[in-house]
Amino acid sequence: MFSGGGVKGIAFAGAIAAAEEAGYTEWIRLAGTSAGAIAAMALAVGYDAAGMRRALEETDYTRIGESPNPLSRAWNLIRHRGLTRGTGLSDWIEGLLKDAPAPARKFGELEDRLQVVGCDIAHSRLVVFPDDVALYEDEKGRAFDPTEFPIAEAVRVSSGYPYFFPPLTLRDRVTKKDAVLVDGGVASAFPVFLFDRAAPRRPTWGFRLHAGMGVERPSHREIGGIDWPIEMARAILDTAMNAFDTRDVLGFGDRVVSIPTGDVETLDFNLSADEREFLFRSGHEAGTAFFAAHPSGRNALGEVPAPPASGP
Repeated sequence: MFSGGGVKGIAFAGAIAAAEEAGYTEWIRLAGTSAGAIAAMALAVGYDAAGMRRALEETDYTRIGESPNPLSRAWNLIRHRGLTRGTGLSDWIEGLLKDAPAPARKFGELEDRLQVVGCDIAHSRLVVFPDDVALYEDEKGRAFDPTEFPIAEAVRVSSGYPYFFPPLTLRDRVTKKDAVLVDGGVASAFPVFLFDRAAPRRPTWGFRLHAGMGVERPSHREIGGIDWPIEMARAILDTAMNAFDTRDVLGFGDRVVSIPTGDVETLDFNLSADEREFLFRSGHEAGTAFFAAHPSGRNALGEVPAPPASGP
C-alpha cells in the first residue's frame, strides 16, 4: 500500500529497493493513492526498484506541471477546473504503462493485482478502482465493466490533485449526474484497510511519505502575503491528504515504512537532481531500517501472517 506525495514518489523506489534487498521481490496485491497509485501501478506492470527509479529520474516533471504562465493557468482554472489541462499527467501515465516490462491497458489484464483510490466529491464517496466503476455508466446506460476499465484513467483520477489537475467525470447510475473524480487522498490518503482480513496469507507492507525529518525537524510552510488564500488552500489539501500523526501510525502497527521527505513540496515540478537523490536515499534508508527490525506484519484484526514463501 502506497500513500500520496506528489513528485516525492521517487522515495518509494528507494524503499522498494530496500524491500527487494530484504527478499521481497514478488508483489501479489498492490494498492495506492495519488503518487502511491503510480508506484503501485508501476510494480503491477513489472517495474522493479531500479526500473522505477530510472523512469522517475528521467521524467521531465515540468511537462506534467505544464505552463507556469499565470494567464494560461487562470484560463485553465475557469475552463477545466484545474490550473493545468491535465494532459501532461495523462500522457506520462500512459507512457509508463506503454514502456513497462509487462505492458497492460485494462484492469482485467492484471488479474486483481491492483487497486487505486479516487474520490467522487459530487457524490461524497471514496471510489476504489476497478470494482467501484460499476457505480457508473457509459453513454448507452450500461454499467462499466471493472475488467475493461483503463488503468491509466483510474490512476489519473487517483493522482489528480484538486485545483491543480482537472477532475475527471463519469455518470452515476443512480443519480444520472456526473461524478467529479479527484485525488483519492482527499478521503483516504493511506487506505491500508483494503488488505486487512482474518487469517492473512501474507503480510501487508505500507509505504508512507511524510514532510520534514521527524520530530526533531518538522516541516513548515509560509502562509502569508497577497496570495495567502492560495497558499492556505494548498496547505489544507496537503495536510488532509498527506499528514499522519503518531497515533495514526501506531494504529497501523509495525506494517508501515515511514519515509521523511524534508522540505520537498508535493507539487514542486522543478525538482532538482539533488532533491531526487535525497528522496531516493531517504526511502532506501527508511526501508532498510524497517525490514532490519523484522516486522511481524500484525494487521488491524490482530492477525499475524505466516512468513511468506516467495515475497510479500
